[in-house]
Amino acid sequence: MHDDKRKMTVGYGGRISRKEHWLDVIFISDEPSKTDKIEDGDIDEQLPLNDRFIHITRNMNERCKDYNQRIKSSTKLFRFPYENPCYMHSASISEDYLIFTEIPLHFNTFNAIWNSISGGTITDMFKWHGQTKPTYFRIISLDTGEQIARIPGPAFFMFHHINSYQSKDNKNKITVDICGFDDPQIINEFYLDKLRENIFPSGAGYLRRFELDLDANTCIESNAKAREPKGIHRESYANSLVPVQFELPRINPIFITKPYRYIYAVRAPPGLFFDGLIKLDVESKQQVAVWEEPCSSPSEPIFVPRPDANHDQEDDGVVLSIILEQHAKRSFILVLDGITFKELARAYLPIHIPLSFHGNFY
Repeated sequence: MHDDKRKMTVGYGGRISRKEHWLDVIFISDEPSKTDKIEDGDIDEQLPLNDRFIHITRNMNERCKDYNQRIKSSTKLFRFPYENPCYMHSASISEDYLIFTEIPLHFNTFNAIWNSISGGTITDMFKWHGQTKPTYFRIISLDTGEQIARIPGPAFFMFHHINSYQSKDNKNKITVDICGFDDPQIINEFYLDKLRENIFPSGAGYLRRFELDLDANTCIESNAKAREPKGIHRESYANSLVPVQFELPRINPIFITKPYRYIYAVRAPPGLFFDGLIKLDVESKQQVAVWEEPCSSPSEPIFVPRPDANHDQEDDGVVLSIILEQHAKRSFILVLDGITFKELARAYLPIHIPLSFHGNFY
C-alpha cells in the first residue's frame, strides 16, 4: 500500500509465539538505491516508475534477467499486541489512516503444534468464530503510528479490500469497501482435488461497504438488509451494494484513498470459476459492463489510466488481463476500453499461462 501524501509504502507482518502475538506496521522509504541485477533466490523489491507501490516477490528462476531498484531504508512504525491472530489477506489506507480488518478466522496455536506433528495444512491452523465473535476494524494513524480505534462490526470473511476514504466534511468518518463472504468456505474450494473436479459451489464475494465513525466508535453497513437474503452467502448478498459475485477487485489507482465510482473485477458466480470480467458502478449500484468468452478464464483486471487523462473521467484508460483459453491451451493479453469495456486489442502469447491471481502494470 502506497501513501502518496507521505511518499512511502506501508507494509505489515505478524509475529506469533506460544506466549505472545504481535503485528508490526512498517514504513518503507520511496527513495531507492542503485539499480542492481537480482540474483537467484534474492528477495526482489520492485519500485515502479510511478512510485505507487513496491512489489515484493522471490526470484526462483536462475534465467531471470530482471533489473530492479533496491529499497534504501525501512522503519518499524508501530507494534501492537494481537490477542487473537487472524487470517489477514490485505489491508487498506485512507488519507490519514491504516485500516486493518480483523475477521473472526483465528489462528489456533494448539492446532499449529498438532499440524507440525500430523502433517496438516495451513488452513487447519485456523478456526472460524463468526457465530460468536465480530469483525474488528483496527485504525492506525499514518502520522504517529498510534492506534486510534478498534471498532466492532458484523462477522464476515474476506480476502481483498477495494478502497477506503475519509469524508470531506468529517475526517473521522471513514468509508471502507471490501469484497465480503459470509464465511471462509471458499478456502476449502481451493484444494487441488476440488479444482481438478471444477467444484466451485459457493462462488465469490459481494461488494460490502462499512461506514466507520472514529468519534462514536461505531460501524454501520451502508446497504444493510437492502434485499432478502438468498444463496450461500446470504448475508453478504442481502447487504451488498451490487448483488454480483466477484473477486480480485481493482480500481483506478489515482482514486485510492479518495471517493471513487468504478470497480473492475473477475466475475465468479456459483458453479463457475472466473468466467468473465465485469465493471461495477458503486454510485448507481449496478454492474454496467461485462466481458466474457466461452471456456476462457481471466486473471485480475488491471486498470491503467490514460497518461494525459482528465481525472474527472475516472474510467478513462484501459483494462488489462491475461486470459487463458482452456481448450485451446493458449493465453493472450486482453486490452479493454475502460469506459466502454469493449475490446481494443488482444496479443497471443507464445506459451499458455496457467490461471493466476494478482498482477501489476509497470
